[in-house]
Amino acid sequence: MQNINELRAILGKTMQGVLDGDYTVDQARAVAQVAAEVNTTARLEIDMARATDGDFKGSGFIDVDPAPSLPGPKYKT
Repeated sequence: MQNINELRAILGKTMQGVLDGDYTVDQARAVAQVAAEVNTTARLEIDMARATDGDFKGSGFIDVDPAPSLPGPKYKT
């Protein structure tokens, strides 16, 4: 898994697998728990990029953009 899109694809495949009976709920739960940990590390990358004003570029798993999506007088755009 190289990026967030691949993680989403895995999660989608897992959900479909549960619906199709290919995966057990316990297997899907295990995948979801690992995905939650990966998501936590992605959030940390975003936080680090914000804390360093964009000097930290991250691992490439997600596109790190420290600028907020809503511009305002106190935010950089």
